[in-house]
Parts: sequence; structure tokens; C-alpha cells
Amino acid sequence: MSIYNWQITMLKHLAASRHLKGIPVPISTLPSSTSETTITCRGINSLTDTGRNEPNFALSSGLQSNLNSAQPSQKEAIGKMGLEHFNLKPTKQPEKNVDNLFEGRLLQGGLVFQQNFLIRVSELDSFGKASIRALINILQESVFNHFKYAGILSDDFSSTPEMKKRNMTWVVSRMQIVVDSYPSWSDVIQVKTWTCVSGRNGMRRDWIVSDFNTGETLLRAVCVYVMMNKRTRKLCKFIDEVKEETKGIFMDTADPIINDNEDGRKLRDLDVETADIVHTGLLPKWSDLDFNQHVNHVTYIDWLLESVPHWILESKKLSSITLEFRKECGMNTALQSICTVAKDGSTKNEAVELEHTICLEKQSHILLRGRTLWMPKRA
Repeated sequence: MSIYNWQITMLKHLAASRHLKGIPVPISTLPSSTSETTITCRGINSLTDTGRNEPNFALSSGLQSNLNSAQPSQKEAIGKMGLEHFNLKPTKQPEKNVDNLFEGRLLQGGLVFQQNFLIRVSELDSFGKASIRALINILQESVFNHFKYAGILSDDFSSTPEMKKRNMTWVVSRMQIVVDSYPSWSDVIQVKTWTCVSGRNGMRRDWIVSDFNTGETLLRAVCVYVMMNKRTRKLCKFIDEVKEETKGIFMDTADPIINDNEDGRKLRDLDVETADIVHTGLLPKWSDLDFNQHVNHVTYIDWLLESVPHWILESKKLSSITLEFRKECGMNTALQSICTVAKDGSTKNEAVELEHTICLEKQSHILLRGRTLWMPKRA
């Protein structure tokens, strides 16, 4: 069979009406004279810059020329005809919502920041609920957005313009979180946060997280930040220039969303010799570092959970966590996570309280002290 006859045979075969798994395939309209239709497949071109042979396919047909010469309205009609043949309708584009659901807002003259967040699949734990790590990351995101919307966030993401001039940044000193309920996948949560001065050189930030649809409170958190010089890695004063710069978002005074009556007890250092569980060999990874060139505080929670007994992780839910950060941590540091059971809830209906310490493996330097409370999952 000649090449020409083979081309005509293939065109007739392609033009024949046929069905694929019960779905009718539309017949393409061929020009009146099939002799005018040609399909040419040119051979292999010369070697390209990459040293590989590249085939060059060219299509020339009366159908193509007719389609090219068609008016835009005709092309649109052809497209719609194909969709109708498959019982498909063009997807209606969603209308633009002026009041974006996930857009941040400044309330009370900028003192309070509010933003909604969607819980994604990647943020779920093994039980299908948002992990504590994911929730703390959302809290951290809201902090930066508050500074951004207020117009006082510098381009290095970790400070204000006045702080950047002096190589200063905020670091977490103490954090306390109380979780009433964990959201699930595709839930929309609403975060409200505000801040005020803590002591002489600190900043306290509060959060309240609620279900967007029901208004139910899911989580409350309080965090105290202190200022650090990024060059010397030492704590520094909350200078007047920064106070003046941030006064638009600082409340004069505010009662903490979590009071000391809930858990104001001091945290203690644990000893390796007397601890119930010691998990060694923890090594910071490059991905654990944040823009301050040290391990982000969220990673400490991962290390803390490594020493929690599995039976607690499986039968209880983390209800509250109190953390006190003592020293920063960088790369090439071997750590150990130490855990002691302070209150043994042996039955399913009892709470379990654990004490935690994260320290260097071969030295006595304490990086973190903490306490966690685990409640029955049904509670």
C-alpha cells in the first residue's frame, strides 16, 4: 500500500463513528475532497544542542485551514457543540467575593487582628484532626499578618523597620496553650489575636481560636516574646524607638486569655537518672531552622512528643501545654527529650499530666522545660 493510500485509509478510520465505554465520540467534519487532506510526518531532524534527535511533526489539512479561517463566534459554536455532545456544560466561574473569607482584618483601630484559616489535609494527625503543630503554625502566621496589615513589618519578616536597623528580632520565651476541641479537615477556623507589653522588655500575645460556623471556642493561647540581637545572640532591651513604632497595635493593658489559676505552676528541670522516659539521638535538621537561624519553637514540640508513651498518644488527647524556652538551638547539636509522669491517669476517664525537659545529650544545658495535660478522647 502506498503512503498516500495509507493516509486516506487512516483518515476514514478516524472519521468513523464509534463508542468508547458507552461515551459517543463526535464525528469530525472532513472537507468534501479527501484528496486535499494530507498528513505529513517529516523525518528526524539534525541533532539538537542536547545531542538528541528531535522528530518534527507537521499537520496540513483543509480542516485546519477551515478552522483557522473561521470567525471567533464559529469557533466558540464548535467548542460548545462538542461539550453538548458529551453532555458537559462549561463550568460557571465563581463570582468574586469582595469580602474575602480568608482576608485578614484589623479590628478596634488595629489593636486586634482577625483572620480565617482553612484546615488542610497536610495539617491532620493520625486521627484525622488538626495537629498541635499545625495549629501553632497558624498562630505564628497570624502574628506576622498582624504586623503586615498594620504596616510595620520589615522585609526580613522577623522584625519592624526600627528593629531591623539594630539587628533585633523577637523570640519566644514562654508559651501556654489550652485546647478544648481540635478541628477537622476542611473546617474553617477564626483566629483573633492581640498584644501588649509584658514586663520591661517583653511582649505578650494572646489568641482565641473558634469555629467559624458555630462560634465555638477551640483553642486559647498566650505567648511571651523577648527581644534578641541577631549578631550577639543575646537578649536586649525593648527600646523606645520600637515602642513608638509599635504603639498602634499594642494595648495599654489586657488580662491574659489564660489566667494563672489554670496552670501557673513553675516548671522544673528533669534529671536523666530519675526520669521515666529518655529519648536520645534527636538531631536538628536544616529544615528545622527558621529565619532567625535557629530551630523554630514549633520543632521543640515535635521533640517533646517523642518521649510521650504511645499508650497516651493513642488513648488521650493533648489538652494543654506549657513551655518555657531557655536557650536557642542550632545545627550539629545532639539532644535528648526527657519525660516524667507527674499524674498517672491509668483509667480511660482520668487525665494524665507529664513533665518534660529537652537538653543537650552530653551536657547539662537545658533548652526547654514543659508540662502537658492529656485528657480522655471522649471528654
